Amino acid sequence: MKKYTFSFTGASALIAETLVIAEEFERLQDWKEVQKSLMESNLLNKVKEVTFKREFSEIKKRLSLLTAPQLALMVHGSLDDAKAMILLSLVKAYPLIKDFITEVLLSKHLVFDRSLTESDYIRFFNAKSFSHDELNKITESTAKKVKQVVYKLLEQVGLITNAKNGTIIRPILSTNALDVIITDNPSFLTAFLFSNEEIKAYYMK
Repeated sequence: MKKYTFSFTGASALIAETLVIAEEFERLQDWKEVQKSLMESNLLNKVKEVTFKREFSEIKKRLSLLTAPQLALMVHGSLDDAKAMILLSLVKAYPLIKDFITEVLLSKHLVFDRSLTESDYIRFFNAKSFSHDELNKITESTAKKVKQVVYKLLEQVGLITNAKNGTIIRPILSTNALDVIITDNPSFLTAFLFSNEEIKAYYMK
């Protein structure tokens, strides 16, 4: 069981910033050189150095977990492809986000319940607190922030329509996106609200 971490609360999805960094990494193939280039050119338009360092650290962590074909698709594919790869990176980097999507959103989607409510998150949080003591150690304000950012991330990557009153949406994946996900690990399709039966069908093609 992977430990829950909450560093994503200081970064959100950062779609535009992630694409800039991914392009720089494809060009330079060295994270130190990427950071140096970004700082010298101020490509992320960050006034405060502490903000730049925090966001760069989180984005680097996420992108480092993607395969080369996934990174290439993020840079050269459509915006929907990029968002799909960012969602994949979030799922790989943060177990809490993965669990919430696959255990709550997917379960609701499979029974045609499209409404994501605050009570859904509360039930999830309370249930997970028994197996993830790290949830019991954060302050009330941090717990509130975690919930807010989780919902915001889901909105930004296109899994819900709105962070406050979200309707669950299953992303439409291109053939290229499906290929790079399935080649990596077909089980990641659960993060895109695919049932096990659908995953098996794609895997058998």
